[in-house]
Amino acid sequence: MPDEEENEPTFFVDAMLGNIANKLRLMGYDSRYLADIEDDELITLAKIDNRIIISRDKDLIRKALKYDIKSIFIKNKEEIEQFREIINKSNLKIIKIDGHRARCPKCNSKTKLINKKNIQKKIPDRVLDFNDKFWQCKNCDQIFWEGTHIKNLQKFVGQLNER
Repeated sequence: MPDEEENEPTFFVDAMLGNIANKLRLMGYDSRYLADIEDDELITLAKIDNRIIISRDKDLIRKALKYDIKSIFIKNKEEIEQFREIINKSNLKIIKIDGHRARCPKCNSKTKLINKKNIQKKIPDRVLDFNDKFWQCKNCDQIFWEGTHIKNLQKFVGQLNER
């Protein structure tokens, strides 16, 4: 059976949509994002990596289409509607937050489940008391848990799946 991730789209998210990149990463989607990049460089990198460009910039989308790069022009201003556009145009299958699937919102690398005992000195006691599962980025070593941010994101995903 082929790796499920091999068939999933990968994205290059324009600087205007950093929150979208973070949410896609937490949902497990490989989403490159650079806050300071010229359009031509973004197009070149998207082409090399076969990534779908997500942007609100019409000129960037026009340029990308000239080079046969798949692109999603985001028309809506409301974030939930922006996600609906991405889902509809890229055929995303899995819309959920799952620590086992999530990518690091900071650097986009995969995360791994980590034993709570191994990180006790790196996490505030209160967080350790209220959480049992922790994940660590395989690249930047950032540690994550299902705190308030993830619970709010779960609500967002619930609303997204209801529509």
